[in-house]
Amino acid sequence: MMDQRGVTPVVSTILVVAIVVILAATISVTVLDTTEEINEPAPNVAETSGEFTTADGIAGDEQVVQVTHVAGDDVDVEDLEIVVQAAGPDSDLPTEARLINLPTDGSAIESSNIQGDEDLIDQSSLPPGGSGPANLVITSEDSNVWAAGDTIQFRIAVSGADFRDPPVDGNPEADELEITIVHNPSDAIIFEDTFTA
Repeated sequence: MMDQRGVTPVVSTILVVAIVVILAATISVTVLDTTEEINEPAPNVAETSGEFTTADGIAGDEQVVQVTHVAGDDVDVEDLEIVVQAAGPDSDLPTEARLINLPTDGSAIESSNIQGDEDLIDQSSLPPGGSGPANLVITSEDSNVWAAGDTIQFRIAVSGADFRDPPVDGNPEADELEITIVHNPSDAIIFEDTFTA
């Protein structure tokens, strides 16, 4: 008569190993699939240059931010969000606004393009006096793409943060402006700079 006692532990071990392999495969597929969705690669914006200028005279209220894409991948403007933070000694500062829903329609930034402190961003199409750069978020042939050679441009309203020395008409005195451009699909910062008055 044959002894059957040794078969049960072998069969149970094979079943346990099979269950563990199936569970590991299922979990890894789920985790790896989710990770691929979260970590969409950021565009390679190899080089950018930023400039913040204030002007006096006729266009005395003009405070212009310009960020130029010098080299790297083209970026869909609808994937960008621009974070604008102004700080200074005035009690009304610091303040923050985000430029969203880009590109803008036409030559002016509207309230639908601003999240946060709307007073920080100049929403007129031209500066006071009717001269100077238009208030476009992107200046290029195709406003839907930020490509090498293209400039993101917008104005800071003096009523929200006045970088002139001294501030005029009781506007909040500001001395530091931080601009951050975020690529939303990858949640990556592709430009960041701080300008001081």
